[in-house]
Amino acid sequence: MKIVTVTALLFGAMVLVTNAVMADTCSTGCSIQTKKPSATKKGQFDYTLSCIRDSSGDELIGKVTAASDKDAKAEAAKKC
Repeated sequence: MKIVTVTALLFGAMVLVTNAVMADTCSTGCSIQTKKPSATKKGQFDYTLSCIRDSSGDELIGKVTAASDKDAKAEAAKKC
């Protein structure tokens, strides 16, 4: 009986941790706030992006350098 209880508790803890980790993303995407030609990387742009963290609703401001809007949004979402 004790083994079943311990197993159930461990499984419940794994589910809670997994949900918390998965929820801490920016699944709604990021919005470009500014875009300027990069001073350091030829052919790329310096972006400032705004992302909303799913778990808290907090706005995160990120700066990335990328060749396209699509690449910039993807990189900013990874940093979220």
